[in-house]
Amino acid sequence: MGLKDLFTKFQGSTSRTYTNLEDYVEIEIQEGMPEERGSAGKYVKVCKLGGFADVDISARELSNGNVVILDIKPLAERSMNELKHAVDEIKEIVSSMGGDIAGLSEYLLILTPPYMKIERSTEARATDFEEAMERVRKRVAK
Repeated sequence: MGLKDLFTKFQGSTSRTYTNLEDYVEIEIQEGMPEERGSAGKYVKVCKLGGFADVDISARELSNGNVVILDIKPLAERSMNELKHAVDEIKEIVSSMGGDIAGLSEYLLILTPPYMKIERSTEARATDFEEAMERVRKRVAK
């Protein structure tokens, strides 16, 4: 199930409208909640990889503790060679920070900071990423 399917599923199930304030519940922040541990202000950022220079933008967002969804399509359509070098650089940066990287689709990568890991089997980790990159190479070569 992709992100689009997930969002569609949730959007389709929200047919109830709230007009009464009694329908809302106030939630208190308890000790040890993420806001108190300093993770408040962390975001999921969407970045486009239009060139090798955009690698720094993604790296800066990652070092700020944000999750990055990276759209590699602009660079894939322009230069497969530059894309390979940029993705290799991104993989090195993510690895050196202790973060994680995975392919979401043919043109989307997700980069996570050190305190967040992407759940998957060890074998699938390398294979999925390489398979996604191979599909991009074939598609662009057409």
